[in-house]
Amino acid sequence: MAPAPLRPSGVRAATVAAAAAATVAIAGPSSAVPAPDPPAPSCGTPADGGFPLDTRIHGGPADYPAGGPFQAWKLDLTNATDASCSGVHPVLVLTDRDRALRAEQIRFEFYDAGSSRWRPVAFEATEEAENVGAFTGFGGFAVPAGRTLTVPVRLTFEAETAPDEVVVNAAVVQRRGEDGDWIGESGDYRLTVRPAEPAAPTAPDTSGPPDPSVPPAEAARPPAPTVSGTAPAQNPADVAQGPELASTGRESEGYARVLVPLAAGLVLLGAVLVRTVRRPRHR
Repeated sequence: MAPAPLRPSGVRAATVAAAAAATVAIAGPSSAVPAPDPPAPSCGTPADGGFPLDTRIHGGPADYPAGGPFQAWKLDLTNATDASCSGVHPVLVLTDRDRALRAEQIRFEFYDAGSSRWRPVAFEATEEAENVGAFTGFGGFAVPAGRTLTVPVRLTFEAETAPDEVVVNAAVVQRRGEDGDWIGESGDYRLTVRPAEPAAPTAPDTSGPPDPSVPPAEAARPPAPTVSGTAPAQNPADVAQGPELASTGRESEGYARVLVPLAAGLVLLGAVLVRTVRRPRHR
């Protein structure tokens, strides 16, 4: 069966009703003695008969790699009336193309300036295969008349989330005691969930025993020796001639030690022979 197409725009009334019930649930279990009802919040009536709050999603990226970091965007709540609007709880509705996105794969947080903290939003699946998450855990936003409140938010998806196309809508519910009114709705924010980015390769572990089938690597050469202290003075001639001539000089010196005594012996023998030849013969 082919997946249902994405809705082009708008949020189903049943979805908003479920979201309104979720915002009411933040009151917790009732006590034995009922508390007096707080003053019911109110919003002004817009001149055009539409929603009291204009809602807009902006600043979000188009791509979300599964398992990636939070991506930041903003939710604007603009009070188009002449009266303040309080007890405001935005509700996100995520509809995915393949109807495969699970509520636990969505990680979403909004910034509560009143308590200076990021608050997580838990999502629940509806019968229409949508995922709905209400901004709960606090008393709701207050938007003054004719003013815009910008709420920082951030979104990511768990690493096992399959690639998909997702449409995000923001509905706005005003809590009224045990009930809630639908007072605003944003346009579509379309995004793509990309495959998880591959992890960076890690270097192989070489701390184990060496493989006997692999020949050992050639031993590294020792570092060049360093010179310390003062070197003995050198003969300038040796320095000028270089190592080759210095070596030749040492070899000649060795030959001289052998040839000089031999030459002296030959000279002495020659002198004796000359004297012998010059001695007069006796008749």
